[in-house]
Amino acid sequence: MKNPFQLLILFLLFFFTSATSQTTEASSEPCPNPKKLRGLCMFVDSKEKDPKPQGRFVWKYQRKLLEAACIDVRKDSEEEIGKKIAKVWQENEKSMICNNTKFDVANGNIIKFAVNLKFDEFVIDVAHWKINLNKVDEMDGRTVLDYVQSQIERNKGLPAEPTLKQYYEMLKKAGAKHKSEL
Repeated sequence: MKNPFQLLILFLLFFFTSATSQTTEASSEPCPNPKKLRGLCMFVDSKEKDPKPQGRFVWKYQRKLLEAACIDVRKDSEEEIGKKIAKVWQENEKSMICNNTKFDVANGNIIKFAVNLKFDEFVIDVAHWKINLNKVDEMDGRTVLDYVQSQIERNKGLPAEPTLKQYYEMLKKAGAKHKSEL
């Protein structure tokens, strides 16, 4: 039988070897990491706050995007953050769709979903980050701007109309176009 000192040495060797291999595995994740985008629609739908916010980033959907784009909020400037998120978004745009009973577009663009939910922060973020706002969804054949316009018409005279008009103006200023303008 080995003495206690030898057992302790073996335990420490095992512990440090295990910890080192876990660190190596974690750092070997791809960057950007599209797997981190899983569940994004769920976090937009729930409007869930992040239990560990980072600066101005207080929403779970923001954390998902920051992690997917490998952003370090302490080091990356706002401009770098926007570029990295826009890049990971563009590379994964086809999978950035939502299906939900609260949403009237099957396989619809997640931005349209956020508009439908009146999730101001999400709409502001995508406009600020210069995300591609001109994707035409296969299912409805419309861009985000087309969708917002149809929502304005649907909500004429209702409390949601002013919010939707603000979205329209903000998205238009951020480069959103109607399908007919593409």
